[in-house]
Amino acid sequence: MTPADDFAEALRTGPFCRALSMAVQTRRLSLRQLRYRLHARGASVSTMTLSHWQNGRSVPEREESLRAVEILEEVLALEAGSLRRLLGSPRPRGRGVRSAVPFQRLHRAWGHPAFLPPLLEEFQDSLMNPVRKLDLRETFHVRPDRRAGRIVVRELVEARKDGTNTMILAARSKPGVPPPLVVEGDRCRPGTVLTLDEEGFSLTELVLDRTLRRGERLAIGFVQEYPRPIVAEHHHRRIAESVAHYHGQVVFTRDAEPVVCRTWRTRTPENRTSGWIAVRPDASHTVHVSRRNAAPGVHGLQWSWE
Repeated sequence: MTPADDFAEALRTGPFCRALSMAVQTRRLSLRQLRYRLHARGASVSTMTLSHWQNGRSVPEREESLRAVEILEEVLALEAGSLRRLLGSPRPRGRGVRSAVPFQRLHRAWGHPAFLPPLLEEFQDSLMNPVRKLDLRETFHVRPDRRAGRIVVRELVEARKDGTNTMILAARSKPGVPPPLVVEGDRCRPGTVLTLDEEGFSLTELVLDRTLRRGERLAIGFVQEYPRPIVAEHHHRRIAESVAHYHGQVVFTRDAEPVVCRTWRTRTPENRTSGWIAVRPDASHTVHVSRRNAAPGVHGLQWSWE
């Protein structure tokens, strides 16, 4: 795929930050130059704000910011509406409007893909009564043929509000490959499931086995499986809000043990990966990543057989 193809794909599928970043690079403009050109057309946007839009830390939402996006399209010689449509519908503001915080938490873990806002609208009630994850432990199994096996997850969750009886689980694989689905549950069960196979993304409503009061905790577990297992070369966990303790492990078979394995992390999906640390499988052919107060972002393991 050529750079032009990558750019066209970014404008088609998003996220907004990626499309904007590639457009700026294509036009070879600095953020300062971009700010000057916006100002000359009546749009006042700081270089810091442009930087945040470009790296995914924030997105244009206010009316004046959305007008600036329309001018950005003109400055960057883009088709009218090509950036604006990647933002979805404007979010309501003011008194009586539901809190945006749960959506912001999800965006910290998943970025701002264009397909996400419509899916989130289907889970308003669960998002407005979220749980806090205090402890998260998962085991990803790699089959002898190097394909993805089961993902076994244990979580300790705490209700933020009275009457909490559901939570949202997001999962993603490669575009065109169905994401892993919940096939077993301990003290929870899958409810509504929305899947976009073309994006390799799904949202699952997990129904807890009892209704929680504010501050009440519950230990749950579930198992996920890929409908069409693919060759696994990495596994990562997207964390929307700081978790007191995260422990992930990948279990290989003796005949499928990798030659190289490293852990990594990012602050947001659009940031560069950092914290690369080489790790080796132990006697049980397992590699581990364990973090206290795991920060929001993406925490992963990557391996190679060559």
